[in-house]
Amino acid sequence: MTFEIQGLDDCLRWMDKAPENCIKVSRAAMRDASRAVSKKMRQRTPKRWRRLVKFAVNKNANGTLAAWIGLFNGHQQQGHQNKDAKAIDDWFKAYWANYGTLTHRDQSHTFKYGIKNRKRRNDVGQRPMNFFEAAANGAESEFVDAFSKALAEKERDFYDR
Repeated sequence: MTFEIQGLDDCLRWMDKAPENCIKVSRAAMRDASRAVSKKMRQRTPKRWRRLVKFAVNKNANGTLAAWIGLFNGHQQQGHQNKDAKAIDDWFKAYWANYGTLTHRDQSHTFKYGIKNRKRRNDVGQRPMNFFEAAANGAESEFVDAFSKALAEKERDFYDR
């Protein structure tokens, strides 16, 4: 007596592709969730710096997928100065506006470098606006919700590959 199982080769082929397909589907779901969260964060950010709010989904050094959402510069120099003069990146301007400058720096944030002591006309500095912390408030739970929703939508793609 002999038995023949139909579809076993297809099943084994699907099992071999499962880890690769799982990474592709979860990366796509992370990308969709990051897009949704960055859109909300962009709305909560002051209009001048909204274009700096971006996201990236890549494998980190450990080889696991990770999503980064925040203020990214993209190495573009912005400003109203001519091309010959050194323009200050808008990312730095957003950082200074968010955390403040000189003696008005945000006390709750730890800075890598202290204030340099030198004579200035105005030693007071810019007050911190803390807009980015307000924009990022609750972003983790929003990301998890959007990720699980996107993963449920893409679940069929996992099995169809």
